[in-house]
Amino acid sequence: MTRDADLRSASRAEVATPLALVREHSLADLVRDEIERCIARGQLAPGAKLVETEWAARLQVSRGPVREAFRALEQAGLVLNEKHRGVFVRSVSGAEADELASLCSVLEEAACRMLAARIDAAQVAALHERLEAMRAVLADDDAFARACEAFRDALVEAAGNGKLYEAWRRAVNERRLSLREQQSEVARQASYARHRAVLNALASRDADEAVVQMRTQEKHDERDDGDVR
Repeated sequence: MTRDADLRSASRAEVATPLALVREHSLADLVRDEIERCIARGQLAPGAKLVETEWAARLQVSRGPVREAFRALEQAGLVLNEKHRGVFVRSVSGAEADELASLCSVLEEAACRMLAARIDAAQVAALHERLEAMRAVLADDDAFARACEAFRDALVEAAGNGKLYEAWRRAVNERRLSLREQQSEVARQASYARHRAVLNALASRDADEAVVQMRTQEKHDERDDGDVR
């Protein structure tokens, strides 16, 4: 009987351990997402220190998922883990911001060419929804910036090249660390119109026109990088 009980206990442990790991990994994703949002919204400035115990208390989780989230953020290039000092939000120099902008441009233009060759009605509809989300928040600069990124995220992912999407996602995450100048509503309306032109070109499977329109938008984006609000 004792041996049977031990076997049952071991069996339960074998089942519980993977489930616990999955739960902790899921919590780590949630912690990482929340910290990313705080960075994107400027609530965590470059150089800000991230304290494991504070984030665990703030999000009501154990320290394990927070530690894992910090590692994921470091791999994504958003934070630095300095020995004996702690974890800090990364700072991006003007030169590095320019390099990231150029990288994003190359990847987005490549995605436009890939997507134009394979786009279908469902993808056009999905991108149109993202475009409408941009139009709905034209009066709110921060919300518009998030909606704009969501449109491009959907576009690059729809291109169907996982490695390209991963490289773009990392570059965008790092680019968030550079300060962005607030846009006027007139500028946001112009940005919306350019993104609409990109979608129209993609829907027509006109890769060259999609790239031209995306490049025009990117030139306006680059003017914002490195400027202080």
